[in-house]
Amino acid sequence: MMKFRFQFAMRLAAVLILACASTGMTQTSTARLTGSVRDGTGARLPGVTITVTDSSRNTSSSSLTNDSGSYDLPILNPGTYTVAAELPGFKRFVQDGVVLQVAQVVRLDVPMEVGELSQSVQVTANAPLVETETSSRGAVIDGKRIVELPLNGRDYNQLTLLSAGVLPGTPRLASVNFKGAINVNGNRVFNNVFLLDGVDNISYSNSFRGENVQLIQPSVEALQEFKVQTSSYSAEFGRSSGAVINATIRSGTNQLRGSAY
Repeated sequence: MMKFRFQFAMRLAAVLILACASTGMTQTSTARLTGSVRDGTGARLPGVTITVTDSSRNTSSSSLTNDSGSYDLPILNPGTYTVAAELPGFKRFVQDGVVLQVAQVVRLDVPMEVGELSQSVQVTANAPLVETETSSRGAVIDGKRIVELPLNGRDYNQLTLLSAGVLPGTPRLASVNFKGAINVNGNRVFNNVFLLDGVDNISYSNSFRGENVQLIQPSVEALQEFKVQTSSYSAEFGRSSGAVINATIRSGTNQLRGSAY
């Protein structure tokens, strides 16, 4: 009987570990670029090489369009990119200044013109890309605002108030400077989910929480940006009736920078 109980307990633990790992892998703080490639007649073009290059790190990722002329590039760090499309018999397409934000799905459809591959069509002035691939609603607070706006105690959570539907917590929590206590669309302050680089960052136990909803409070200089998803977000961010605060850490550039305080 004891042996049976031990085996049952071990199997149950293995199932719970796999479930937690699966849940953690689905949450993400990276961006995704998707779209289709067409010629001048509107026909979709398969076999087109799509290359995205991070402007600050000079790192690249590539993909080929499928039989229906569609491409998909997931797991891209938030930042500014150059997108290039190449196919023999067509001019090279290049678009600079494509901004991808945390947990964003951006659609960029590429038009290609017949010509030599040595020729190129350069797109430089373009409107900000609208996220039409998801139903999520919220706001992204970029690194410039995180660093330059005044903060009490260097607490980036205060900037969530820049998003619609977000209010500060109760006066009692404010009196003890409790970090991360916000009301979103009328939900309780502890009904929000905090993620750091896609990993659950919530302190579930009062015994070691202290005065912070989060396990790790990143420095404002360490943050690339964060997104406050207030409603209609994907099931991968589920299990909460409040908001999802999805923060991502800077991954470095080819320039050396520092700060002191």
